[in-house]
Amino acid sequence: MKLLLINKDNPLPECCKPVLREVGDGYFLEASAACAMKKMLCAALSCGIHLRVFSAYRSISYQKGLFNEDVDRYMLSGMSFEEAYKKTAMSIAIPGYSEHNAGLAADISTRDWQGEINESFENTPEFEWLDKNAHCFGFILRYPKNKTHITGITYEPWHYRYVGAAHAKNIKRMGITLEEYLNLQGCSV
Repeated sequence: MKLLLINKDNPLPECCKPVLREVGDGYFLEASAACAMKKMLCAALSCGIHLRVFSAYRSISYQKGLFNEDVDRYMLSGMSFEEAYKKTAMSIAIPGYSEHNAGLAADISTRDWQGEINESFENTPEFEWLDKNAHCFGFILRYPKNKTHITGITYEPWHYRYVGAAHAKNIKRMGITLEEYLNLQGCSV
């Protein structure tokens, strides 16, 4: 699988039009990622772990709405537009610069999570299972703890990116980010 880096410096290529497949509950991922996600959800369930996808593919226009909503919220709290934009970009990717726009990322929580997802998700059996097993299905924790300086996004224990099993196993074994992995592979990022 050819890896695609999508981040604040690397927008979704214009030619990228993912073929989407449903993973359940009205959420879609790129076809290969959807197949792997379904397998992962079933494997977790067989272990008594109930994972719930609560965000997956997002159109650029939907991403724009999420982004602008956050900017507006910060501005209402007294920030300037520039401050609000910068703070929003640390937790919500700029439209066209999101892995969700490619159908390669899913946000995952517990079956009964209430309210907004936050870092406390890392204290759940669901996160523990994902941490030990997601790479076997081709998914990586995309925004790990203490790697914000590399990814440009705050720690998100719920955000998983499909990269294929071979790459995911290497990234997990080395304990690095996708950016670091691609640099080791000699790819320009």
